Amino acid sequence: MSKLKKLIPSEQVMEILNRYGGSLNIVIISRIKGDIDEKILRKALNLVQANYPYLDHRIIGGLEHLHFTDKETQNIPLKIVYFDKNHSLQNIISKELNTPLKSNKSLLRCLLVFNKKNPEIKYLITTIHHAISDGLSSIRLQSEIFNYCQIIASDRCLEVTTNSSPVSYPLSLDKLLLKNKINIINSAWFLLKLRLKMFVHQTESLKSEKNVAIELRRCGITQRFLNPDLTQKLLKLCQVENTTVQGALCSAMLIIVANKIRNNKQKKVNISCASYVDLRRRIKPEIAPENMGMWASFLTSFHTLKSEILFWEIARDVTAQINKGLKRKDMFKSLLMLRKLVENFLIDSETSLATTSVTNIGRIKIPEIKGVLTLEEISFIPSNVIFNKIFTVAVATFNEKMILNFTVSQPSISQETLDSLADNVILCLTEICDNTVT
Repeated sequence: MSKLKKLIPSEQVMEILNRYGGSLNIVIISRIKGDIDEKILRKALNLVQANYPYLDHRIIGGLEHLHFTDKETQNIPLKIVYFDKNHSLQNIISKELNTPLKSNKSLLRCLLVFNKKNPEIKYLITTIHHAISDGLSSIRLQSEIFNYCQIIASDRCLEVTTNSSPVSYPLSLDKLLLKNKINIINSAWFLLKLRLKMFVHQTESLKSEKNVAIELRRCGITQRFLNPDLTQKLLKLCQVENTTVQGALCSAMLIIVANKIRNNKQKKVNISCASYVDLRRRIKPEIAPENMGMWASFLTSFHTLKSEILFWEIARDVTAQINKGLKRKDMFKSLLMLRKLVENFLIDSETSLATTSVTNIGRIKIPEIKGVLTLEEISFIPSNVIFNKIFTVAVATFNEKMILNFTVSQPSISQETLDSLADNVILCLTEICDNTVT
């Protein structure tokens, strides 16, 4: 018997954005070494689809009447592609970031990418709707897909308990927030204060290099790394400096963007940073890691950067403002007001929601299943198509290496500018690690 579930406002926003070029959908990329093929991956996808109710659903209805349904859903779409010197991996990833999901058919799609020059290396790329997932959920899901592939490819006995019971949707986030004494009234008051703070602070943003209609924008991507040695140095320095890795990453992003805005002029720059927060352990009762859903929100910190910039001072300021927001439960209020924030942006797309944005899921821990396949790398990227002038990074640490995926909306920010900004952030973090004495 099929069921319908109305999308709550935060989920509705993600479907609206999906229709704008796939904006905010999450792309997960894994580099796999070993003998994996379409047949193995199809079996693995069928298993995860049977285990996760939301993967057996689609979205139907107009924007004001959106519902999840499990009626007439199809298998997770799977496509095989190849890359070489004429068709790069970055081009394939870029296409995924800029292609909406056919949400009336499926909320997840998958690519298996072969390297013609190195057949032993494959890339698994999944794109998932942000209404049913976040960074942590997405990484967990793809790691589970990999583990199933490992077992199947290694000819091991696979014992999986599939979800044969009637579909049960997770408790609505709106209802959970009400249980946690978060409501529309105090959330609306929070939004009013946020707008006032943005007005008083007169937040600056990167200069738009080219203005086009929202429908003509694309998400630009570039990937960078911190090697294991630098990653460990950064982690230790954050402890010594009484701050967090999130604070340090935000500091580097803010400094580089401030320097770009300042353009060699000696002036103060007022800027802001959106930091994304995991809600699972902050909701009572806590949400189990295996529960898919958009269990993430954001907090915005505001900063005035002078010509003489102290890296760790900014990092501690970011951390302090985040901690205050967590204590006030502002991340719940911003989530309840998310649809209003996005609708206001769509009306006035020159209004910047933040100068920079940082989402960091930290160290990825995947249970090791030994076999013929090796997971060499895994990271994620939320697509930013419509939010122009925001410099964004999605960060994950795997095998002790920090992977940083930088994005901007193009052509507002060119690929050349994106590459330069990303290089300077890495240079900033490298110099901090190399020059700080502990």
